[in-house]
Amino acid sequence: MGKLALKDMPLQEVTLRKYEEPRNLDKRDLSKKFLLSIGLLNPGESRDILVDIFSELLTARKDKKMLPAEEFAMILKEKSGASLPNVRRQLRRLKELKLVEHSASGYRIAEFGAITPIIEKYLVEFLVKPAVERVKQYANEVDKV
Repeated sequence: MGKLALKDMPLQEVTLRKYEEPRNLDKRDLSKKFLLSIGLLNPGESRDILVDIFSELLTARKDKKMLPAEEFAMILKEKSGASLPNVRRQLRRLKELKLVEHSASGYRIAEFGAITPIIEKYLVEFLVKPAVERVKQYANEVDKV
């Protein structure tokens, strides 16, 4: 198996999935479909501790409460994948998509705010649109061949 050439490594990757409309889903299933939709979870993934972490963040948002990584690990200790290093890794993934912020007090949904503006202002503007524009550039070059 050959190594990937550096020139074949993507600068960035965006995964979006379209599911049925969100109707009659409980909070956990809704969180799971959302995370699947934006590519943070893969279909059929059995270790979905990320769903529980995201659900806890949504609950804490209502009370404007910040949660340290250790508290997530304690709350979710009965779940598979709730080790502190894995919880931190999952929080980092949420943070990379700007859904979560971190401070000395812990983690929170960005500004305790709504998720929709984060998707519109970050995911769409800085990840999806530039990726589509680059695909169009490649399409134009392919058309010239």
